[in-house]
Amino acid sequence: MITEVKIFHVDSFATLFESASPIQISVRDEHKVTKFQVENGETRSDHIVVEAVEIGMELLLTGELKNSFSAMQQAYDTHQLVGIQTRVKTYQPMILVNFYHDEVPEMADAIKLSLRFSEWRTIEPEYGELPPRKVAKKTQSGTVNRGNVQTKEAAGRKKSVAVKIMDGDDLFSS
Repeated sequence: MITEVKIFHVDSFATLFESASPIQISVRDEHKVTKFQVENGETRSDHIVVEAVEIGMELLLTGELKNSFSAMQQAYDTHQLVGIQTRVKTYQPMILVNFYHDEVPEMADAIKLSLRFSEWRTIEPEYGELPPRKVAKKTQSGTVNRGNVQTKEAAGRKKSVAVKIMDGDDLFSS
């Protein structure tokens, strides 16, 4: 059984762009090794950076060109998250980052599109108190129950030696 290449909505799994026929898909999944030189000139590596997956897709848009193209343009303009099912793997969530199209006279009833998708990674902040043993000052382990904090007036403004001379101030007073 051959799995069809599909673009689908990430939340509802509904197939998007039914009239689009993929011609070629290029998946770029890279890991980069960090390299640095040590004192003796050797190059060392101790960390890997996992790059976002990128998918390049060439496809033909047929059928109701205006409606289909408009739906794709809207997905691009609204930054809609999609999933891409290839024959060997499903990638999600992805976001459409490049949207090129070619219109040639030989293809009066179709448009060739070049799309590029990039993996979307949402960062979720973590909240919570640090235990007192994890901070330098144990009183700074939490900020929730600080109560009413009073502000203090700033002390008089310090002047430089040049300003004191210009103002006629005594240089040896504090």
